[in-house]
This record gives sequence, C-alpha cells and structure tokens, in this order.
Amino acid sequence: MFFTLLGISFFPGVVNLIPSYKIIDALGWVNTSWAMIIPGLAGMGNIFLVRQFMNGLPKELDESARVDGASDFRIYLSIIVPLIKPILIVCALFSFTGSWNDFLWPVIVYTDVDKMPVTAGLLLLQDIYGNYRMIGQLMGSAILAIIPTMLLFLFAQKYFVQSINLNSGIKG
Repeated sequence: MFFTLLGISFFPGVVNLIPSYKIIDALGWVNTSWAMIIPGLAGMGNIFLVRQFMNGLPKELDESARVDGASDFRIYLSIIVPLIKPILIVCALFSFTGSWNDFLWPVIVYTDVDKMPVTAGLLLLQDIYGNYRMIGQLMGSAILAIIPTMLLFLFAQKYFVQSINLNSGIKG
C-alpha cells in the first residue's frame, strides 16, 4: 500500500485538482475549513515521515508490552502514540504551513472571500492588470501572514528536535 501511494505521488498536484474538488463537493465541504485541513493532513510527505519514524522505533517495546499481556490497541495507545507524538506535531505543522501558504487550492474551494486564508486574499489587493495600487496594505498583510507560522514554529521547535531522535524510548 505504501509503494502504491508513493507511485501516485509522482503525479503533479495539478492532476488531482478536479478529482479532489469533486470529493470535497460530494462531502459538502466547499466553503468550510475541512476542505483545507483534511487534504493537507493526508499528504504523501506526512505519510512517508510517519512511516520512516515508526520504522526507527525499537520492536522490543512492542514485544515487552505483549509479554505483559497488553492488547494491540493498548500497545498502540500507551506506547506507540506517545513515542510518535513529536512526528505527528511536525506533520501538523508542515500541513498548516502548506495550507497557509497555498494559493491555488483555497481559491478553488472557497467561494466566500471572507473565509480565504491571508495569502490567497493578498490577490485581492491587485487590480485586473496585476498592478498593486495599495502597496502599504500589501506589505502589512504580508507581515501579518508570516506571524502565525513564526509563532507555531517557535512553540513547536522542541518537537522538531525530538522527531530527529532515532533512538526514542531506549536508554543507554
């Protein structure tokens, strides 16, 4: 299944725009935040990061919990989830940054201008010829667009370092 997803990811993202929009429309998510959140979380980059991180987890942790009589669900909930929390936070941060900086997808799924992210809304400061008449407002809006990403990175910085650790859970 992983290699099938990896093969599909070789196609450019533009190829998936129409099928993705049809799925979002069928679910009734047009003009909702779900149209931005769910497709961003299910990206192949995040799947690859979590898979590689979980491949680095020692198998001894699962085996010792199984010897102690823990069920598969208990092993997953009590051992695996706390260990993969840093990489899940990094994936969420990557998804937020990608969705926040995306231009094409918000313009397609949001018909209401008030719901568009700031970066897609910056287009509204242009005239029909692509000239910026309100350069002061454009620069102010660009600075405001940077602030949430910077704050999230500052608060999640320790999880970046923890997600790089390949020997998680093993002392020695």
